[in-house]
Amino acid sequence: MATSGPFEEHELASNLSVEFTLLSGETISVRDNIPDPVSEGAIRRYAEDLVGQLKSDSVRTFAYWWAGDFYVDAVRLHEVAALSVSPVSDDDDDEDWEEGE
Repeated sequence: MATSGPFEEHELASNLSVEFTLLSGETISVRDNIPDPVSEGAIRRYAEDLVGQLKSDSVRTFAYWWAGDFYVDAVRLHEVAALSVSPVSDDDDDEDWEEGE
């Protein structure tokens, strides 16, 4: 498979880890799933979409399973000071995480 940046696309699932730092200083970490294979371009597009919504009153929701419990997190993007988006590789120790329905 083709490579994109420092990682090979076939080594990654379509799962992302997203960390938001709010204006208050609180940090919220969530997981999300994208429809395309994770690549540098897909991560950039995903992050740019979130950055484009930061000054809006949009609320973004994230639904996922973690350690046998189901979570729905909501983040009001107007309250975000910084964000970080990174891939969750297949060999990460994340067997407790499952994509939300």
